[in-house]
Amino acid sequence: MYADTLLQTGKKEILFDAAHSRPTFPSVRPLEEQGDLESQKLWRNTIQALKIKDHDAATEDKTRIEDRQREDASHLEGEWQPVLFRRVHGGPGGSEEGQEELDWVLKAKM
Repeated sequence: MYADTLLQTGKKEILFDAAHSRPTFPSVRPLEEQGDLESQKLWRNTIQALKIKDHDAATEDKTRIEDRQREDASHLEGEWQPVLFRRVHGGPGGSEEGQEELDWVLKAKM
């Protein structure tokens, strides 16, 4: 049922009944098939350290990962172009006038 149907008919219908649903778990590729930057593979040492309550090792690994991410991001600054979004060029008389409060919009045409 869609929201506009509810508005037209005035009748309430259950859209989703969580009490009778079963969880669906994501399917994940094996670690050996994952890329080095995929979350499960990237953070596995940090997670293992947390599981055995080795907070020093977890902190060191987390810091190493985040430092590398910051370094990688600094190399991309000015070069990286998003695939799915584009910057908004609002302003008086512009084609996107009235959207000045937005920094990015989806590239897809809707």
